Amino acid sequence: MILRLPTCVALLAATGWMCSVAHAEQNKYFKSFVDETFKNPGTLIQPAFTAAFSNWVTKPAGFGNGAEGFGYHYGVSVTDNVSGKFIRKFVFAAASGHVDDYQPKEKGKFFTRLMNAAGHSVFVEPQAEKKSFNWSGIPASFASAGLSAAYQPREQQTWSASLQRAGTNSAGYLAGDLYKEFKCDIPISFVRRLLRCKN
Repeated sequence: MILRLPTCVALLAATGWMCSVAHAEQNKYFKSFVDETFKNPGTLIQPAFTAAFSNWVTKPAGFGNGAEGFGYHYGVSVTDNVSGKFIRKFVFAAASGHVDDYQPKEKGKFFTRLMNAAGHSVFVEPQAEKKSFNWSGIPASFASAGLSAAYQPREQQTWSASLQRAGTNSAGYLAGDLYKEFKCDIPISFVRRLLRCKN
């Protein structure tokens, strides 16, 4: 654990440094990354659930167990979260010229809305006549999974483990878009207010 924690901290610090030297004309991409990462409590909360599930349910090889295993899982999960957002929201978004920001339809038939959310993994605006490929979707998921191998335990630095992480990243991206699309359909007014639904 002592040798693993500095690796995660160093990668987070490197990400922060890379962000600080971002070119001025790419501020909207940088702002998107900062907002999604540092203004979102989920950046620290969601990895705790991921770490707990991995540590006590799936138990992937190389992490250890008990408190040390949970700590290693949590450090890797936070690093995955931040580096993934850096790649998705800043690097690939700036390179493609499209801010990664899913715009839900919120109204219309269920299947149309479902396809809109699912289509965002492939296209920037799935309903547009002229479609642009979404580099922040599936390609960013694979790039993030590849980078993750740098700080995973040796047992997780395999092709199969990287492909599994890429699949998990892609599924998480889709789940986030589905959440944005359907969160305001919850028929409980208190919950809708908490989610800041307009209607």
